[in-house]
Amino acid sequence: MNKTLPLLVLLLFLTPLTGCTAEDEVKAEVFPSFSTVADDNQTYDNARMAGSAYIVVFSAEWCNSPCYTTMHAIWNAKAELPVLVMSTDPAENAGGLTLSEWHESANAHDDEDDDLGVELTTYAFMKGTEAASALDITRPGSLAFVNAEGEITYLHEGRMDDTAAILEKWNEASAAA
Repeated sequence: MNKTLPLLVLLLFLTPLTGCTAEDEVKAEVFPSFSTVADDNQTYDNARMAGSAYIVVFSAEWCNSPCYTTMHAIWNAKAELPVLVMSTDPAENAGGLTLSEWHESANAHDDEDDDLGVELTTYAFMKGTEAASALDITRPGSLAFVNAEGEITYLHEGRMDDTAAILEKWNEASAAA
């Protein structure tokens, strides 16, 4: 028997797989479809956010410390980033708060005496139970960094208050095209 025959058969078998690696097959996770009205009475959806990077904070109206800490850490890392704050609580006025009252409460998180701190003016507060559920988000304060193509570049569960890490993940999301 020819010694090169088994090698030839093996090469013929592997040729169609050329270029296929596990890395090639990994596809970025697209942010789930959403459409909701925020506290600024504007409708936010995938189409509106397409073409620019953004951050989603998964929170709830009743979540203060880990959620507000994350929101303010993002602001402190780079003020006025495009941030959507999505409530994972399906109740209409969860915790007895409207979306506007929830936004005001988040603004007041860093207020001390006469120092009013920062106002999270560019943040839009809205419901987002479907998106959170689709991503299996279970911890308040969780973040999704989304690139201009609508792909999640980084998903973090729980509080994130390291401004250097926030900037790193933002730069990755905003640079990805």
